[in-house]
Amino acid sequence: MSVKQMQPKLDLGILTKLVGDSITSSLPPTGFNPLTAPQKDLAVLGFPRRPNPALQPAEYAVWEKMFDPPFYFEQLKFSILPLIMIQARELGRRLPRRQTSLNWSGAYITPRDGTIFSSIWGSFQVPTPKQPIGGTANKYRSSTWIGFDGQRRYYMSTLPQFGTAQNIDVVMGVPQPSFFAWWQWWLRTDTGQSVPVSLSAPAIHAGDLILCLMQVADDRAGVSFMMKNLTTSRVVQFSQGAPPSEYWHRPYKVSGATAEWVMERSAEWPDPTPLELPDYGTVDFHGCGATAVNVNTGRTVDRSLSAAKLIDMYAVRHKPERTEKISIAKPIDTMEFLTKFP
Repeated sequence: MSVKQMQPKLDLGILTKLVGDSITSSLPPTGFNPLTAPQKDLAVLGFPRRPNPALQPAEYAVWEKMFDPPFYFEQLKFSILPLIMIQARELGRRLPRRQTSLNWSGAYITPRDGTIFSSIWGSFQVPTPKQPIGGTANKYRSSTWIGFDGQRRYYMSTLPQFGTAQNIDVVMGVPQPSFFAWWQWWLRTDTGQSVPVSLSAPAIHAGDLILCLMQVADDRAGVSFMMKNLTTSRVVQFSQGAPPSEYWHRPYKVSGATAEWVMERSAEWPDPTPLELPDYGTVDFHGCGATAVNVNTGRTVDRSLSAAKLIDMYAVRHKPERTEKISIAKPIDTMEFLTKFP
């Protein structure tokens, strides 16, 4: 969850309405099958376009997994998270295949051969956060997500992201974990809509296996989201248009310049310093992939993690002054990697 440190511009009521007005989502009728329904019916209900199994076999396989029975659709209900969860994104040293960051750990890929990303997907098991040994903080924050465009700065670039949060608040000395699904459409230059939005469904618990998919609209000015809690068989789907230009007066679109799978720790506004990361153990990102499209020809190609760059998260420590890695990414194969709390 990422937001630049700026004074909020909108009150909660206005922001909630703006987000709600930008969303398309309806509860499908009983017996609705996204694998056979007409594309126009999918669009009306807020689903992504169903991929062509011959031209986009990897993405279609995700659809088959998403709607492998049993599955139960959930009504979309959301709430704006408090502005105190605003945070900055800080990148550190860059190397050819491994990088460091103050608040990100994971993997990302870039397009090639004149393509840009149009879809991304991946699965992970919700970690069980714990207070680190010797930890003295009152708050620990972690989120696990997939997203677009977080690694490169393009004009009017944005960062749509989608996943789960696993937090700990220490109350009277007792660590209290909390879990929820969330999404966010982060804007580099405006807070506005740039706050995390929590989903009331599907319910998220430690150990749940989660499958996420995001797909960019043809005009690059919208994103469709689907999440299935594979443990409980609960599914939610919705599409969202880019932040409205009539308010921000800027033509925000998704550049599709990177696709990423991330474990993150957030900051608390107005302090951009990331909060402590809980001991989350290990998160295995698997079944990861993306679709890239040539905007001139419309031709698509499946992309894997074969050329992924890895990101390790570090923290700045004092007495003595030093840095230490607090989350390390480790490659496994072309569709899987993990992040690990040391």
